[in-house]
Formats: sequence, structure tokens, C-alpha cells
Amino acid sequence: MQLYISTNLYINEQFDHVFKLLEKFENPTSIGIEIFPNWKDINFVKSIERNKDRLKEHPISLHGPYFEIEHSAKKDTEEYFYAIEEVKQTCELAQEIGGKVLVFHHNNRVVEEENKQYLISQSTENLHELNDFASKYNVNILIENAGVKAKRNMLFNQDEFIQMALKEENSILLDIGHVHANGWDLEAVIQALANKITAYHLHNNNGYEDSHERILNGTLDFNKFEELYKKYTPNADLILEYGYHLAEKLEEVADDIKYILKTF
Repeated sequence: MQLYISTNLYINEQFDHVFKLLEKFENPTSIGIEIFPNWKDINFVKSIERNKDRLKEHPISLHGPYFEIEHSAKKDTEEYFYAIEEVKQTCELAQEIGGKVLVFHHNNRVVEEENKQYLISQSTENLHELNDFASKYNVNILIENAGVKAKRNMLFNQDEFIQMALKEENSILLDIGHVHANGWDLEAVIQALANKITAYHLHNNNGYEDSHERILNGTLDFNKFEELYKKYTPNADLILEYGYHLAEKLEEVADDIKYILKTF
């Protein structure tokens, strides 16, 4: 198991703050960093440039571009080309600093019943194209169960997600916060996809809002997840993906890292 810290935590801060967090540990370079790209933010771009050598010292994962990105966009549209260009920038960074995986959201837009099947079809076609594209950079795409009911952007229900995941060649990154917010059966999903899940996004919430709280701060039974993890997927990577409202909670986040390193 490799533990990563998502820089989503510092999306409204300087990217560099992730190093301040990891410096609290005896062997900081043993902890990985999942880079949450924000290419339109000049502070992010500058931070990446001045920290490339430091990043190369850590295990690296990359979240796919998120801001204004829509992978269910129709081909040859402005939205489509914008998403491709952002993925290209992210893959180039991955190649430069040693990142091997990129996390994919099928969609970010609101899903209506009348356009759901079209969005699934289009985003699946775009995923297959991106698989070929990313492979040229030696990057593998992990499919995340993205979208929550509260935001009306959940493209797949539980059974649909399982069937899609079993069909696609990609491995799965299971976001347990999204599972909980959507009312899915966590054990059923993990059991069904045990041979496909290679990583998890870890955070908690109130069972409805996708608030990205600390792992023990919410109604998701994190101890139960620990049991399921050890039973079904004991080698999967773990990624703390906290909201930026926790950026100043340095000691609390460090405590959660210590908890995971001790428990898993």
C-alpha cells in the first residue's frame, strides 16, 4: 500500500504547503503526492515549476484536470478540445516527474434522464481515446466513481458503475466519500470490484453532501471501511482527498496520516 496526499487540500493556497505538511514526518519522501492540477492558476503553474525536483523524490499520482473539464463533451467542440489540451499538459507533467496514473471523471455536468445515455456513450468514447493518448506518456487512467446526487451529476448508479467497471480495461479508483454520499452499499461495491480497485480516495461526509471532511468526521463508518479494505483489497493505494477548508488544519491532517500509516 502506498499513501498519497491530494493537493486538492491546497487548491486555494500555495501548492508548496503540501511539503510543509509532509515535513512533519520522519521520512517525508515515503509519502506520495496526488497532484490536483489547476493549469489556469498562475500560482499553481509557478509552484509546479519551482518544485519539480522535490516532486521527483515522492511517489506521484495525478488527478485528471477538473476545472471547466467535461469528458462527456461532443467531439470536435470547444469543450472537447479544451479537455484534451488540459489532459495533455497533465500527462506531460506526469512523464517529467515520474507519475504513472491519472484519475478520470466521466463527467462533471448535471445529468438529466433524457441525456444520460448520450453522456455515457460520449464519455466512454472519449475515455477510450484518452487511454490511447495517455499510454504514449506511459500513464494509466484510473476510473473514479465521480458525481453525487446532491450535485445532480451522478452519471452511473451503483449497479451501472459496477457493470461499466467490469467491462472497461481500466482499473478503478473508488472514492468512498462519493459512495457514501450516494447511498451505495460500500461492501457490495468493493466485493464486486475487488480485482479492479487499485486505489481509494479517502474522506468523509454527512451521507449527502460531498464535503470532503476528515476520515473520522462524518457518518461513513471508517472502521468498517478498514475491515473491508483488509478483506478485499489489502494492497490498494490510499489517497487522502480533503477539502480546501481544511488547509490550515496542519496538525489534524498530520494526525490522520499517522492514523492511516499505523492502521493499514
